[in-house]
Amino acid sequence: MFLTEKKSTFPSFSPFQTAGKRPPPIDYDSICTSFDESILRRLKPLAISTASSPAITLTWLSRAVEFVSTTHAEAQALISKITSGSHDDGSKAIYLDYSVKLLDICNAISSDLEKLRHRRLLMSLVVRLLQVSSESDIPAPEKLKKASDSITEWNSNKQAAPKRRGFENRDPEVLIRDLAAAIAKISPPRGKTTAVGKAVLRTIYAVGLVTIFVAGVAVSALHGVSEIVNIRVPSEFLWADSVNGLESSIFRGDRKVALTELADVATRATVVRDLIVAVDSGENIEAKKLPLANAVKELEASTSGFSEGLDRLSNGVSEMFRNVMSTRNVVLENFRVGQDEKQRK
Repeated sequence: MFLTEKKSTFPSFSPFQTAGKRPPPIDYDSICTSFDESILRRLKPLAISTASSPAITLTWLSRAVEFVSTTHAEAQALISKITSGSHDDGSKAIYLDYSVKLLDICNAISSDLEKLRHRRLLMSLVVRLLQVSSESDIPAPEKLKKASDSITEWNSNKQAAPKRRGFENRDPEVLIRDLAAAIAKISPPRGKTTAVGKAVLRTIYAVGLVTIFVAGVAVSALHGVSEIVNIRVPSEFLWADSVNGLESSIFRGDRKVALTELADVATRATVVRDLIVAVDSGENIEAKKLPLANAVKELEASTSGFSEGLDRLSNGVSEMFRNVMSTRNVVLENFRVGQDEKQRK
């Protein structure tokens, strides 16, 4: 599965809508504080226990992606409110640049998830090949060999997912660094910036920080690498300690981040393969029947948990892509209209 651009069916909403009426005075500080409080509140379910080895679950990643999606939706509503009646093309341009980088990251993560779906198929095949009607039975030799070969392929992970044209060389780690560099340029606001502009830039900056953090954790866990880019949230944000604390808990020095469900499946698959080798040796096969049957059951349960978490995460990334794309399409159209109006003047 790859995410594709779709036409917006969202004609009436834009985070940068313009209107003819002059809005009443707005307390920008109060609005920004309320936004910060909302982020802080929704960060609580993402708290993790400190462990000696950094590990992340697919369930945690799914919640984190949902958190980012909700933050985007709230940011869009906030920007719509404070920019009503204003022509802030500068903020629109910044949002357009930010959003296209985020869409690239969504596509890159989706490609990684597609590879995991292939590996899931391999483990499902192993389970089917090794299931027997009775614990006293043993699978046929050809099934044992095919199951062992599938486990070897799982470990090598040589089978890559199909690549979407135009995204062949988009390394997600590079994309995250690019987004971090782009976000760093907008804080603090440079030059002459209106109160509206400062509030908009602060909001985009806040959304960018949490997006980079979550995307960085996701890619680190999916690739089994250490921290990609260091994000330290400034103390002016109420949720700074929460995100900075999470980052410190997850990324400890140069240690790699492990995806719990993936590691569990790999461990149980190794046990199954070792038992297949023992059976193939022809020695004391009767004593290997029950351990092999139990190991296959454990692998099946582990694969099932991995599958459920993978589907939830995939759906979350797809939903975020659709939401950002819908908003981007409307913002882009409004930006073009604004540019056309300037040229006619």
